[in-house]
Amino acid sequence: MNHIKIHINNNSKKLRFLSYLITTLLLLLCNARDISASNVVILDESHYSKVFGEIRNYRIFLPPGYDENTEKRYPVIYYYHGWSQRYFGSITDFKADEGESNGGDNIANFVAEHDVIVVKPDGYNRRPDEKYYLRPYNIGPVETYRQFPLYFPELVGYIDGHYRTVPNRENRAITGLSMGGFMAFWISGKYPHLLSAAGNFCGSVEFMVGPKNSPVEYRHSDMYKNYNGVNLRLNYGNEDFIRDYHKDMNKIWAHVMDNYEYKVYDAAHSACGLGEMFGFCLNTFENPPAKPEKWDHIDVYPSFEVWGYHVDSDREIPGFTVLGNVDKNGFRCAVRSFLPDGESMPFVRLSIITPPIYEKEQLYEVWDINPENGKSLPYVLKSDPSGRLEIDIDGGAHEIGINKKEGFPNVALASFAVENMDWASVGKTVNVSIKLLNKGNVRADGVTAKLVATREGAEVFNNEVSYGAIKPGQSKKGNGLFSFRVTSGDVEIGRFRLDVNDGAGNKFNDYVDINFRNGQTEFSDFIVADGKEFDVAAAGDDTANMFLGAGNGDGIANPGESVVILVKDNGRLFRTFLYSSDPCVNPAGLHLRGSDSWTDYDHVGASAKYSIPVLSSECTDGHEVKFFAEYWLPDYPEHIVKRGIVKLKVAGADKTPPQLQWAGILGDNTIQAKVYDGAKISKVKARLSLIDDPGNSFEVELSDDGSFGDRAKGDLVFSNKPEEMGFGLYKIVLTATDIYGNAMERGCPGFMVVH
Repeated sequence: MNHIKIHINNNSKKLRFLSYLITTLLLLLCNARDISASNVVILDESHYSKVFGEIRNYRIFLPPGYDENTEKRYPVIYYYHGWSQRYFGSITDFKADEGESNGGDNIANFVAEHDVIVVKPDGYNRRPDEKYYLRPYNIGPVETYRQFPLYFPELVGYIDGHYRTVPNRENRAITGLSMGGFMAFWISGKYPHLLSAAGNFCGSVEFMVGPKNSPVEYRHSDMYKNYNGVNLRLNYGNEDFIRDYHKDMNKIWAHVMDNYEYKVYDAAHSACGLGEMFGFCLNTFENPPAKPEKWDHIDVYPSFEVWGYHVDSDREIPGFTVLGNVDKNGFRCAVRSFLPDGESMPFVRLSIITPPIYEKEQLYEVWDINPENGKSLPYVLKSDPSGRLEIDIDGGAHEIGINKKEGFPNVALASFAVENMDWASVGKTVNVSIKLLNKGNVRADGVTAKLVATREGAEVFNNEVSYGAIKPGQSKKGNGLFSFRVTSGDVEIGRFRLDVNDGAGNKFNDYVDINFRNGQTEFSDFIVADGKEFDVAAAGDDTANMFLGAGNGDGIANPGESVVILVKDNGRLFRTFLYSSDPCVNPAGLHLRGSDSWTDYDHVGASAKYSIPVLSSECTDGHEVKFFAEYWLPDYPEHIVKRGIVKLKVAGADKTPPQLQWAGILGDNTIQAKVYDGAKISKVKARLSLIDDPGNSFEVELSDDGSFGDRAKGDLVFSNKPEEMGFGLYKIVLTATDIYGNAMERGCPGFMVVH
C-alpha cells in the first residue's frame, strides 16, 4: 500500500515518525485513501513572520527520496489557494491536494512524479480569536494591516533556509487558483527578480489592493510591463464564471507580451490543467529567462525594491509609482493617481537608489527631462563607495539620463500622437508623430527611427523618419509621420518596436504601445450629468441614486463643468468611460475617474470605470467635443461591452466654482489641498479651528507656485507651511475662487492634527 507522511507543526524527528505511524494506521483502518503519490511527504508547518508579527502556516510537499538523498536540491513552486480555502485544503475537503481530487490532477500526484518542492502558504486574514472569514489575502476590500505580497520574500527566505531548495530565481515559480491566481500574477509582477515563472488558474483580474489607508484598483491588464524576465501562463475553463474577464485581458496581454501564453480547458472554475501548468514551470526551470537588460515596473506601495533598485517616497494617498526603460543609462519615472493615464503627482517626493553598477566615488552627469513640457535640467552626482547613485526627484513625469564624464548620446522615446484621427482604430490607416529626446550629454547626429510591427495583422507603411541632430536635453519631432494599419479586431493595445540609430553607429530601442478604440456607433440618446442626482445602473444589475458631475445641473455642458455622460440603453442610464484628444477636455493634465464595482453581481472583484471630464473654461460657445465612449451591460456570467461615439456640444459660460478633491496635513505641518477647475484658480485659503475651541482659529493662504511649502508649481496642489501653529485637533474649511469669481467653500471631513 502507498502512503503519504503527514507532519503537523513540529520538526522533531521522533514526533514526525510518530505522526507517520498514526497516519498510516488511520489509513489502513479507514481505507480512505487510494493514493498514487508514493512516498510524497506532506508537512503542515508554521513559522514566525516578522512582516506580519505573528505565526504563519504553510503546507510543503517534498518529493520521493527527499529524506534519503540529503545532497540533492530541488526547484520550488509556490501555490496560492483560492477563496474559502486554506493551506491544508478546502474547508469542506481536507484532501484537496491529493488522491483523486481534481480528477487526480493535483499537487501530491505531480510531486510524486517530479523532482520539485511545492509550498502552499496560508492566505487566512484573521487572528485566531476573530470570527472565521472566507476571504484570503486582504484584498478586495483591504481590511487589515496584512500585506501578503510583502510577506513573499520573507517566506522565500525561510523556505530556502530550512529546506534543500535551489535558492535562485531561475528555479522558483509561483502559481495560484482564483484569488490565489490573482496573487500569483501580482506577486510575480512585483518581484520579477525572485521568480522565473508564474501561473494563474482562473484568477480574478482586478481587486482593491495595497496599504490599508490608501488602497488602489489593481488591474492585471494595466500591469503587463512588470513581467520582464518572467514566463507567464493562464489556465481557465470555458465554463468559468470569470472567463469573460480573461478574454478581455487576453486582448491586451497576447498582443504586447512575448512571454505570455494561455489555454482554455473544458472546465469550470478550478485548477484546470494543474499538471500542465506545473510542467510549464519545470520547463522554465530548464531554460529560464535571463535578467532583462532593460525593464519596466509599476508598484502600488510608496516604497519598494526591484532588480536591486530601492525606491522610497512620502506618498500617503492612493497611487502607482511607474518606472520605465530602466538600465545603467537611466530611466523614466512618474507617480500616477491611476493607470494607465491618471494624472501625475509632482507633490510626492521620491528617492531612487540604484544597485552598485557604477564606478565607485565617481562623478556622473545626470539629465532630468520632463517629457510633457520638454524642460531639462543637468546636474552632477557622485556615486557612493559601493558604486550606487541616489537620485531624488518628484512624482511628476521625468526622463533621467545617467552619463559618464566622457559622454555619449542617449536617445529615447519622449511621446507620440495620432495625427490624422481622434484616436486609433482597427482597420484604419493611422498616422503617428513620434517625438524623441536625447538624455545623454553629447549631441546625437544623423538620427533616424524605424517603426516595426511586432504582431501579425499589423502593417507599417511609412516606417522610417529622419530627426537630424538632437542636442543634449532636447526633445524633437521627426521630419515626417509613421503610418500603419492593424487588421485584427480583438486588439486593445498594439505594440510597435522603435529602432533608433545615429550617424555614429549608436543604437537605441523602445516600444510604442498604442490604444485602439474600436466602435463607430454614435450614441445620440444620452444625458449630461453636471451636478445633479440620477438613478443610474450600478453593480451589474442594480440601480443606485447618485449625485454626478459638478456644475449648475441643467443638463447642458458649460465651460468649467465636470460632467458624466449617461447613455440610455433599454430604459436605464449607464455611466461611461470616455476618451477625447480635444484640448478643451481636462486642462492642466486633469484626469478624473470613478468606478462601479460589480463584485456583488459577478463575484470577480472587477469594476466598470467611468470618466468625469473637466471642460476648459476657454472652450468656446458651440464647440463640439467628440468622445470615444464605453459602458458595460450585464449578461451573467459575461458582460457586454458597448462602444461608440458621443458628440457633446458645449454652450454658455463658466459659472462653476473650483472643486476640492482632497486635503491633508503632512508630518511637518504643511497644509495641502488638491483643488481643480476648468479655469485658472486665483486664490485658495484654509481656515483652521480648534475642535474644542472653535473661536480659536486662524487662516492660511495656500499657493501653487512652488513657494511657502508648496512642492511643485502648477500641479493644482495648493500648500503652505505656517511657521507656528498651536498643537491640537483642528477642523479645516477650504475656500477657493477662480479667475471668473466663482467661489467654493468646503469643510474637510473629520479632523486633522497640528503640532
